[in-house]
Amino acid sequence: MEVNEEKAIELLKKYAKDEERFEWVMKHVRLVQKIALRISKDISRVDIEFIRIACLLHDIGIFRFPKEARGVDKIRHGIYGAEILKKEGLDERYQKVCETHIGAGIIKEEIIKEDLDLPHRDFIPQTIEEKIIAYADKLAHGDEEWKIHQVVERYSREVSEKSAERVQKLNDEIKSLRQCS
Repeated sequence: MEVNEEKAIELLKKYAKDEERFEWVMKHVRLVQKIALRISKDISRVDIEFIRIACLLHDIGIFRFPKEARGVDKIRHGIYGAEILKKEGLDERYQKVCETHIGAGIIKEEIIKEDLDLPHRDFIPQTIEEKIIAYADKLAHGDEEWKIHQVVERYSREVSEKSAERVQKLNDEIKSLRQCS
């Protein structure tokens, strides 16, 4: 299925439980989109149109859970988002963005060690577009843009030191890509 911004928003509306939740998610994904597009301007060989649309869809799986969802429910929204987009016939690239935007990715060993209700495989952003969107999503705390040090501190405090290190590594990689272009 070909998707543009209008169709992406229609999909979000289709899966939103109510208007309030839709508006809350839209504020967040629009901020992610704004940050990702700002970053993308500084990096060559990036599919800008894909980033524009994928940012809107990356959190579609969150509608399956209540707004206050935490822990594994919050983590699983990436898997559910990928399932929704597959069911809707969207390209696998969009599905991968859903799966890999959680944290700065999750590795199989952590899934097993923490006994997370996720498939036992790595969910690490691989393409530059996946990395930009995952990074922009970390900086977009709800509808407020955070500084990277705030994000790293939060991950260190609330998730794990390994996750915080992955966020910092992703920041360093994005920074390097922006300087090289």
